[in-house]
Amino acid sequence: MTPPARTPRIEATLLPFLRACFPGVHFGSLRDKGNPLLECVLAGEPQGMATPVSQYVRLRLSVIARREDGTGDFAKAQDLAADIIHAITAGGLPFPIVSAAPSSGPMRQADGPLIFAYAILLLQVSTT
Repeated sequence: MTPPARTPRIEATLLPFLRACFPGVHFGSLRDKGNPLLECVLAGEPQGMATPVSQYVRLRLSVIARREDGTGDFAKAQDLAADIIHAITAGGLPFPIVSAAPSSGPMRQADGPLIFAYAILLLQVSTT
């Protein structure tokens, strides 16, 4: 018999962790309408089961470093994204995260004049 699985909302776990690691960066699961200079938007997408008691979660990160004119500074965003990825994959993450590994990025993305860094991480999270 397979134990019952409950998919955790991974943003609720990662947001406090990342805010403590990077106090000068605005973190959220939606873009902030106030357009902070440094921002990271993350969204977890549950995937298939990794084991009978854990599940994969695809974590999308959009890291934005805005200039005063509203355009994006890709080099700064890419550096910040690399630091955030390192913080997540270096270990010591809170439960229910079991492991984290980079999948792709940080790569260049654009939304009009705003250029930002986009990355995907693959997390394994406990469902018990």
